[in-house]
Amino acid sequence: MKPQDITSPTHDEIREYLHRQMLSSVSHDLKTPLATIIGSLEVMTMLYDKLSEEKRKSLISSALTEAFRLDHFITNILDMAKFEADAVKPRFESARLSQMINDSLARLGPLKTKGEIKINAVGDADDLVTDSMLGSRAIGLVLHNAFKFGGRKASIPAIEVEYGIKGNEGFVRIRDHGEGIPPEKQAAVFDKYTRLQKTDQQTASTGLGLTISQYIMRLLDGRIELHNHPEGGAIFTLWYANKKA
Repeated sequence: MKPQDITSPTHDEIREYLHRQMLSSVSHDLKTPLATIIGSLEVMTMLYDKLSEEKRKSLISSALTEAFRLDHFITNILDMAKFEADAVKPRFESARLSQMINDSLARLGPLKTKGEIKINAVGDADDLVTDSMLGSRAIGLVLHNAFKFGGRKASIPAIEVEYGIKGNEGFVRIRDHGEGIPPEKQAAVFDKYTRLQKTDQQTASTGLGLTISQYIMRLLDGRIELHNHPEGGAIFTLWYANKKA
């Protein structure tokens, strides 16, 4: 029997496959929150007088939460396009890690209400020279990931953040209390549109947040590191090159 002729996929075929996968992922992630927003507002419009005040607030809260999710997805997609086009240039200036963390939390919207966050300064100094806007964006994306997938335990904050200056670098360390990320999959979480199997079942995600964080840290001549805590949970550490050093 003549063996079957198996040829390797061409570069164009691989690109076409990845393009289809990307469109499928993005269209699903955009349609899911949009359907909730439309459904909530339709119910409010048709049944407003018959709804209790509590039900109205619940529908408005659902629509607002999903609107924030939709904004997050779209912003990530647009940012990814800018980074891939090399259209983002950092502006280095005096900054403080504490302010960057606060700015990132302010932009999380309703997501930050899903768990307690504990923030600790390591040492007295937290001033450095970096791009504070890009730096806080990177922190916010890691925090977004931690709040969504990090889990929580009784009497333990959902998220723990440490920050400070070490040598010629500033750092922000973010720990969650989820199940951690298998070592063999840790590099993959920074790839575009990567999803771990369990998170697929938990919530929709375009999988761009950590990719963008890595892009930003490289632009700032820094890096982002990932490892698991011995007692459970993942730890992401963002290292910022201090341009004044």
